[in-house]
Amino acid sequence: MIAAVHALTGAAIGGRCRSRGQALLLGAISHLAADALPHRDLDIAREAVLLAGALGIIGLTRGAESREFAGAIGAALPDLENVVARVLNIPSSRLLLPTHSSYHGRETKGFRAQVALSLVCLGTLFFPRISCAGGRERGNSCR
Repeated sequence: MIAAVHALTGAAIGGRCRSRGQALLLGAISHLAADALPHRDLDIAREAVLLAGALGIIGLTRGAESREFAGAIGAALPDLENVVARVLNIPSSRLLLPTHSSYHGRETKGFRAQVALSLVCLGTLFFPRISCAGGRERGNSCR
């Protein structure tokens, strides 16, 4: 999964958490689930640019101290293992995370699953009234 998609997923989950710590943890856990989806990875340079853009947007719109930003960081951090492995030429069989070493979603040529997941996450982040099915209008926090 592209790191930016992980960040968007973590931000969407973080927005539903009660604390930044919980958001960070659940963001990291979401990384494992997202990596199980069929997807295509990119080279490090493209991944870095897209991740910086996603984190920048989340930071600017929600704040660097927000639960959304903590969730985004938590979800993207596990991909540091991939960066280190590529730089040091470590084979994927020696990586620690199971979704990076053995149980990785099958590789696809397209980005359909990632685009779909990104759109759902963006909708949750930027249109919370729709994603909460009107809960905020009734005074509920949607959590």
